[in-house]
Amino acid sequence: MDEITKLKQRVQGLVISGVLTKKELAARAGMRDTTIIPVLSPSWNPTTDTLARLIRAIDKYESDVAKKKARHELRMQRAFA
Repeated sequence: MDEITKLKQRVQGLVISGVLTKKELAARAGMRDTTIIPVLSPSWNPTTDTLARLIRAIDKYESDVAKKKARHELRMQRAFA
C-alpha cells in the first residue's frame, strides 16, 4: 500500500470512528466542509494540498488530546501525592 493511500485511510478512519466530524475536521484544516464531503467515497481523490492540510489538522488534534490527557494525569498524581 502506498503512502497516499495510507494517509487517505487515516483521514477516513478518523471520520468513520466519529472522533471528528467532517465539518470539524474541515474547520481544523482551514477549509470549507464541502471540500471533504466525499471523504468516505471509495473514489475520493483529494489534492496533495488538501490531504496534507487534513493530515496536519489530525496531527495537531492528536497532539492536543495527548497534552490534555498528560495534564489531567499529572493533576491526578498531584492530588493523590
